[in-house]
Amino acid sequence: MLSRGPWSWTARFALLASTSLVSLISIASMLTLSMTALAATDCEQEISVHCGAAPSATYDPDGRLWVAFVQDEVVYVANSSDDGASYSQPIAVNRVPENAEHNGENRPKILAANDALYVSWTLKTSQRFTGEIRFSRSLDGGQNFEEPRTINDDKLFAGHRFESLFLTESGHLYLTWIDKRDLTASIEKGEDYAGAAIYYTVSSDGGATFAPNVRVADHSCECCRIAVAPEGEANIAILWRQIFGTTTRDHAIAVLSPDGDVSAYDRASYDEWQIDACPHHGPTMIASEDSDAYHMSWFSNGDAHSGIYYARYSMSEHEPQNVFQVDGNAGAGHPFLAESNGVLHLVWKAFDGEKTLLQLITSHDDGASWSEAETLLTTDQGSDHPLLVTKGEKGPLFLSWHTQEEGYVFEPLAALSRVASGELFVPFTRESLAAIKAEYIGSEFLLGLWSIDCPPCLVELSLMAKVLEERPNVPYVLVSTDSIELKETAAEYLEDFGLAGRASYMFADSFAERLRFSIDPNWYGELPRSYFFDESHEFKAHSGIVSEELLAEWFGW
Repeated sequence: MLSRGPWSWTARFALLASTSLVSLISIASMLTLSMTALAATDCEQEISVHCGAAPSATYDPDGRLWVAFVQDEVVYVANSSDDGASYSQPIAVNRVPENAEHNGENRPKILAANDALYVSWTLKTSQRFTGEIRFSRSLDGGQNFEEPRTINDDKLFAGHRFESLFLTESGHLYLTWIDKRDLTASIEKGEDYAGAAIYYTVSSDGGATFAPNVRVADHSCECCRIAVAPEGEANIAILWRQIFGTTTRDHAIAVLSPDGDVSAYDRASYDEWQIDACPHHGPTMIASEDSDAYHMSWFSNGDAHSGIYYARYSMSEHEPQNVFQVDGNAGAGHPFLAESNGVLHLVWKAFDGEKTLLQLITSHDDGASWSEAETLLTTDQGSDHPLLVTKGEKGPLFLSWHTQEEGYVFEPLAALSRVASGELFVPFTRESLAAIKAEYIGSEFLLGLWSIDCPPCLVELSLMAKVLEERPNVPYVLVSTDSIELKETAAEYLEDFGLAGRASYMFADSFAERLRFSIDPNWYGELPRSYFFDESHEFKAHSGIVSEELLAEWFGW
């Protein structure tokens, strides 16, 4: 079964019962998750979101969830009026089966506006990387769909793939994609042409017609998704992997207008990834709620940057800022960004050698600083890329993720995440240290024990805040030995020291001696107390205020 992080089911249900963000029906959704997964195993007879592949989700203005997916060469849509607890009978978008692409980087897209539904996908026309950009719409609330249309207008048997679909506030419907028509023309002329190109088109009448295709840039990467975000009411900004020079595959950004104008074209990342291959790792980008900048995240294996990175990009500055390594471990990839009520959320997949870990970090200051990574879910079987879906303009965030063992997982992020829920502390029990070690399997970490009634502890918190400002990736776990009933007071201290984003626990058993013994039978209870666990989880202990010199010795700085 799918495994959760230390944010326990009991704590999640307590959260759900006390918050207005999630209905009681969502509790039933989580309780019946295993039941729906069991039903999903009989997929030879069943058409459903659990049996399909590469789902995408969106909410319509009435708060109904819509999911598009591919099964048996048909693109289907299904809807849910209870946030994914149950789904309607799927409706076929293309009545004639066709080889619709269905993988993490190239999935069907769905958007909703009033009674209209817009669906796009890539039709794979051969095994030689050729395809067509397909589009259909429903004007009666998803009951019927128009016959699919091909949107690329060159009528060439060439590559047209990895489309993105976006609807602006002004009602302009954009389609962008990777296109190889110029490569085909260059080959016919005997000329060299690296990579592919980026093309787009716009509909100003709700998808009834589309403008002629417009080329954005030559020499794009051939096989990565394109990220799209609004730029004003009618324009969009796009972020894609571009070939700079001969083999440097970094990212470019540009602004597109409904009139076919391309502006603000610039380089967006400087990773210096020298590779003549397909990374299959597209970027993610959203417009900031608090500034005129864009939040970006991407994967690279370059000479300058390697791993998953975040940056903030301003069109006026023309360069990435606040560049931050999210995860430099092998196996990390496919990040996705979302923002809700001023809080940034970034999810991605990691792999520890045995299972996939779905990770989350958050930022409350427009990307200037980030919380420590939190594991939401794990699976030891195959899984899709994670997505985040917002319900309404200011509504809650939901996780959208497809796994082999559970089928389609659509759950409120606040029910999975301690940080996203706003609940700072996890109850510390006799099993908690084992759970923390499982989170850091094969990795070193520092366990810091403190109390609100311990003045030297506050000195240590101040010191650690300074250390973490210089070294934000230090694996630091806080445990308050105070009763969790005093969490509001403890939270004030951590907020004051800028440590609210750290993994934090509080004693949840009035029998404190039992909890201390579960950590270390030789600890008498003096505070502050620090434990450094190495990669094998052998520990070294220190009583009293920890020093920077001791930290440097432990971590090998």
